[in-house]
Amino acid sequence: MASSSQIIYQPYVAGSRGALKAGIAITCRSAEDGLRRAERAFESGSILGAQIVRMTHDDDAGELGEPEYLGQVGRVPEAD
Repeated sequence: MASSSQIIYQPYVAGSRGALKAGIAITCRSAEDGLRRAERAFESGSILGAQIVRMTHDDDAGELGEPEYLGQVGRVPEAD
């Protein structure tokens, strides 16, 4: 089974009425790179929070696996 994974930096910004709104997700080289980006953006005030997530893709089946949350800063949406 061939699979690949990506580390995603998902920022959150202010939406309507103070709600969190997902910003543009960015692929990172590593979890550490994603956390550095998140911390810098949070400290500068350009985001309200961010999550760093590993997504695994089963290339043979064409399916995404469950997200693996590697870290977060600031406010992020509550898990369902």
